[in-house]
Amino acid sequence: MILRKSEIGDIDQVMEILADGRRALESLGIDQWQGGYPHREVVERDIALGESYVVETAGKNLVATAMISFRGERDYLFIEDGAWMCDSSDDLPCYVVVHRVAVMAAHKESGVASFIMRRAEELALEGGYISVRIETHANNVPMRNLLAKRGYTQCGTITITHDGESPAPRIAYEKLVVLSDTGAGR
Repeated sequence: MILRKSEIGDIDQVMEILADGRRALESLGIDQWQGGYPHREVVERDIALGESYVVETAGKNLVATAMISFRGERDYLFIEDGAWMCDSSDDLPCYVVVHRVAVMAAHKESGVASFIMRRAEELALEGGYISVRIETHANNVPMRNLLAKRGYTQCGTITITHDGESPAPRIAYEKLVVLSDTGAGR
């Protein structure tokens, strides 16, 4: 498997993977992504920004997608019931953020999501970032278990805002990828 940046020609397959992820969330009774988000325009923007990634098998099949950003996240500025592990600023974030992780149903339980998170951690380390942050729905037990298994710390609750959806509380996680005496960003 490789993790590579998505190309515009991948968009239909990315949308299929996200639809599969939407069905998986629905089967768990989770309302996340049930209002049509993430929609095509979000993925097109991610691709244009170089933040959309796909997992490709040796046979060139796309089996998963994720958004990995190095720009910080406005929704992560305020955290309730806890604190982030590293201090950060709007203009120079110390972390990489992962969003929209989805794996095709046929590849669930095959380590693909763990592979995505490991590669995000490696990209953060290579870029000189201190940590990786991610959030998930409180009832998304498979993702929460994966994050715990990968050594992420539950840091508190944040509120995510998406176009066309109501603001939603999410459980926030962070994993330090490099130890820093100062806690400063890059």
